[in-house]
Amino acid sequence: MALTNDDLLAISHLLDVKLKAEIQPIKNEMHSMKAELQGEIQAVKVELHDEIQAVKAELHDEIQAVKAELHGEIEVLQAEVHQIKLFQENVIMPQLNTIQSCYTSTYNRYKDSVEGYEALQADNELMKQIIMQHSEQLQKLA
Repeated sequence: MALTNDDLLAISHLLDVKLKAEIQPIKNEMHSMKAELQGEIQAVKVELHDEIQAVKAELHDEIQAVKAELHGEIEVLQAEVHQIKLFQENVIMPQLNTIQSCYTSTYNRYKDSVEGYEALQADNELMKQIIMQHSEQLQKLA
């Protein structure tokens, strides 16, 4: 049995109608799944956004707390540095100046003493030579 073009067109038309009827529920199901997934995705986006905002707020609060703590510590350090500077100016520097003046005056005295000591040593050497010469002369006379 040979099918004519009209028969083939009729069969094709019947298959199109039947497939269309069976495909339509699948399309409808896909559309409803798409809408459901879009809703879930939107809900997840909102949830993530809320969580991100909460984390941002928490981090901001922690940063502000650390900032305030550091500010307090900086003020304490500044006060301590000020005290150190005052101590240095009022105690250490006058003592250093006293030490320096004592050292300088002692140095000058020793410098003068050394010059006198060197002169005494030269005189002593000269006296030794003269005494030795006189001793020799006295021994020759005796």
